[in-house]
Amino acid sequence: MAAMFRWRGPFCFSLRLLQTHSVRAESLLDQLKKCSTEYQVFQLLGMNRSALTVNHVGCAVNLLWCFQEGKPKKYRTYGQVREHPEFLVLRTLAQNKMELLDDKELVDILYTLLRFQVEAHDPLMQQLVVEGWRRLDRLDLPTLAKFAVCLRKQDLTSSPLMGQIVSIVDQNLEEAEDPLTLSCLLACLHSVSSQSLQDRLIKKTESVFHRLDLSGIRHAFRAMRLFYKYKFTYVSLLEKYDNFFKQNIGTMDVINLSDVTVLYQHLRLNGSEFPVMAKPRLVKMMKTCDDPETFAHLFDALSGIASSHITDSLEEKLLTFIDEMNLSQLLVVLKAMAEIECKNNTLLQKICLLLQKHLDVCKPTQLFYITEALVQLPSQNTKIWKELPRHLQRNLIANFIPSEVATMAKALSLLNLNQVDEAVLSKLYAVVQQCSLPSMEKIAVLLMQLSKTNHQRNYHKTYRELLQKLNVCALERLQHVDNINLLLDEVIQIKTRQWMNEELTEGLLDTCQRLQHKVTWRNVTKLSIFLMQMNQARAPLLHTVAAVTMDDIAKIHSSCILIVLRPFSLLNYEPPQGRAFFDACLQHVLEHKDLLSPSCLMQICYSFALAKYFPKELIKAIFNITFLRQLDAQLKSFPHAQSMSLRQCLMELNRAVCIEHPEYQIPWFHEPYCQYMKKKDSTPMSQMLQELLEEILGGEHYTKFLATTPYCYSIDFEFMLDKDKKPVPYLEVDNISDKAIRMSEHDGRLLEGAQRYAVELLGLKAFCHNAHLKGQFAMKKRHLEMLGYRVIQIPTHEWKSLTERENQKQYLRRKIYADP
Repeated sequence: MAAMFRWRGPFCFSLRLLQTHSVRAESLLDQLKKCSTEYQVFQLLGMNRSALTVNHVGCAVNLLWCFQEGKPKKYRTYGQVREHPEFLVLRTLAQNKMELLDDKELVDILYTLLRFQVEAHDPLMQQLVVEGWRRLDRLDLPTLAKFAVCLRKQDLTSSPLMGQIVSIVDQNLEEAEDPLTLSCLLACLHSVSSQSLQDRLIKKTESVFHRLDLSGIRHAFRAMRLFYKYKFTYVSLLEKYDNFFKQNIGTMDVINLSDVTVLYQHLRLNGSEFPVMAKPRLVKMMKTCDDPETFAHLFDALSGIASSHITDSLEEKLLTFIDEMNLSQLLVVLKAMAEIECKNNTLLQKICLLLQKHLDVCKPTQLFYITEALVQLPSQNTKIWKELPRHLQRNLIANFIPSEVATMAKALSLLNLNQVDEAVLSKLYAVVQQCSLPSMEKIAVLLMQLSKTNHQRNYHKTYRELLQKLNVCALERLQHVDNINLLLDEVIQIKTRQWMNEELTEGLLDTCQRLQHKVTWRNVTKLSIFLMQMNQARAPLLHTVAAVTMDDIAKIHSSCILIVLRPFSLLNYEPPQGRAFFDACLQHVLEHKDLLSPSCLMQICYSFALAKYFPKELIKAIFNITFLRQLDAQLKSFPHAQSMSLRQCLMELNRAVCIEHPEYQIPWFHEPYCQYMKKKDSTPMSQMLQELLEEILGGEHYTKFLATTPYCYSIDFEFMLDKDKKPVPYLEVDNISDKAIRMSEHDGRLLEGAQRYAVELLGLKAFCHNAHLKGQFAMKKRHLEMLGYRVIQIPTHEWKSLTERENQKQYLRRKIYADP
């Protein structure tokens, strides 16, 4: 600061001399362009202060950024450059003579100052934005796109200024021929533009995509991030970005390679080999990385897909960098640690101590990320747990943006508090009517959690009243919805339905049904996801999905067929035109199967199997050595949980084909996997059921608890009845040879006339919301019957309704001895 005041006098005097000195601008520009260091630039500026004009500002600022960019991350000195007296001269010159800057120069200076981390509230930054706004109508599209990027960096995405940019782009889009410009516009305008403009932007970007080169890789990355929300809508453009990244993978620097890999993990793009290709390069880069910012990106990318050996190395190396990391880098690392459930106590203690120092300056979303990550980690730092509620409540009370208030409420719910400040409840009451459905959910989760932990009469009543108001506001919101895309976008973001009462759930389904005439091939995948989330086989909506898919299947990307099939297969519903619908989907998949990734193709085949549809050509394509090797390589690049889920899916598909179509001659090769994954546990409900079965059948030797069938199905209980419906003991060896027992237990053959029974306890997850048995459980029942069992399914909600022991015994007797 002292240096700034020392320069103030001579600096103001130099400005008065600007018009009196006559050094040629061209000569000074040439000299600037020949500078090779920051020192030379500042020295030249200091020697020629009286000759400086506004034309030199852009050149000098851009040069200074180029020198910074050429340094390793750890040696960049943004702060020193910003505070240098000659840089202050450039700032003041730009501020005083801004009207003399040409349009491109104006936006370039704004963009470069943002790179130098000049705050958005800085007077110069505000003046540059206002001046850009004044010139908006005359900016060409590339400059306009860069200006939009500057606004996005300053969190002005939803400002009226961005709305005006949308209007200008809408009128002049056909003139755009630069893929870099269009990628910028896609990333910046998507959330505030109409559906029509979004579609035109996508189409235009696709038409010029072949011109995109490596210089646009960062903008391509930002544009691709859009597909986290829209990946099932604009699949063809997503493929183009995917191919672009794969083609340039060898020339990407470590940060770009890391960030794109993380993006693929978040998008869960089953259709790409990019993570498989990137992993060995990232491992190699890890060994030579010597910069904390770069390492934060590397840690984020590798931790979720690396082996335990590499993860240990990452954690060890992180300890050497962590003290040098800023808040944003610490957050990147913390989120990655949470995703891999890191148990390195030294590392956890260290990051908690560092985060404590930043809590006072954290933004609401940063506080949420810290809270969300820490509750997933075994942190022993009690001080940060004491400070977090205070910071969250303070931010919530002071905030006026409904979505951020809701985010703070969700963070508070993660802490399992018994009580919050009354000012928190007042703020929630004030904003709830302005909230979207996802924000309402976040508030509802907090209220539900508080109502469970705090049973004081006054508080409990307040929570229930606020929950009731929340549901009323949600219903009122539904009454005014006339855009099915906006509704589906909101509902897809909802994580749980526990806060929704029956009326709200039905209201959502009724609203979608009211708007089903607006379902097209563009949003049919969103409707499919919505039905899965609602967990209800609503016939009119499923009929709409099937009809729209069949009418426009050529326009639907083949990878989206997986999403379209899921509500039918998982919710166990066949539309009236079922066979024709499945045939159309299959034909579309077969025509484009070379474009689909192994995991996507395998999941599509499994969806068909759940629907009792076993296309031989597709099954043969999946169960061959080459395909399975490709699938295994792809799964190794996925996060562990996703990889294990897909391996389970492959096992279930293998089992279904072997049981239902042995003539396909597909081998059962998952026996070792099933034995490895086998888990045995019991619940009080199953223990009581076992006791009752033993009473009914005559003793413990008449039942098997947690039995395993051929093809490794686990069933809660197994028993046998002979042809007279008398129990057959498992240990009775007088009349049955040991060999017969082994055959009975392992290959499904029984004594003549005897029947094997399987008893299954089915929780709520086995049923749709309207009590319809789901596809996976229906398939298991079908398979057990094919293996020779008579299946007795006992819904837990039915069982719990029987409170008397005698009633329970009568219920079981009816199930066991009822006619088939």
